[in-house]
Amino acid sequence: MCFTVKYITQKQLKYAKRRSDSPDEISRIESELKDLTLGMEPQEAASGFAHPPLLVFRNITPLQPELFNWGLVPYWVKDRKTAVQIQNLTLNARGESIFEKPSFKKAAAQQRCLIIVDGFYDYHYINNKPYPCLFQHTDQSPMVLAGLWDHCQTNEGSTWNTATIVTTKANGLVKEIQNNPKKTEQRSPLILNKASEALWLASTSQHTIENLINNKVNTELIASGIPKQSPGLWG
Repeated sequence: MCFTVKYITQKQLKYAKRRSDSPDEISRIESELKDLTLGMEPQEAASGFAHPPLLVFRNITPLQPELFNWGLVPYWVKDRKTAVQIQNLTLNARGESIFEKPSFKKAAAQQRCLIIVDGFYDYHYINNKPYPCLFQHTDQSPMVLAGLWDHCQTNEGSTWNTATIVTTKANGLVKEIQNNPKKTEQRSPLILNKASEALWLASTSQHTIENLINNKVNTELIASGIPKQSPGLWG
């Protein structure tokens, strides 16, 4: 998993329909999304290290769109310096250890969210040169990633509303394309479908959440940006 996500701020209707089947709810969510993203520029690629806002739906308000900055700052952080340091280390959360890590274990148990994007980037290497590759759903529908959120207020009075993307071992197309020579294990964001979205938000069972992480969800993805000379992918 790399630290770039593709997301466009002007797809309110598509995002709203991803969260509800009710015409009234869709209309309300669409209106709230329009207000929420007013003045924001669409972004083709956003670096996690810039800590951009991510569109999230939290477990406590599952039909309420919100913007949380990328890189989770735990509730127990009390000073800005520590917050900045931790935020660069918590863009992603390894799903296998979220119930153990101090930064994530409370959020894993009580504060899960859905992070909605258009797709995500990772890299394919040819002769040690990285090529950015965009992964999206085959039907171009919004992609829903498993996330954790937290809220903290530092002693200086600043408020931090932040989120992290949960990752798991890569499989399928993502595993096939990822080939970073410096990594011994390829990772992927945990992509959810309709059924697993509900479980991710509402389940109070650690066992259920761990099963989602370990078993993953089979999704049909396409990838763009891979050079034709890539051996093994194009023949």
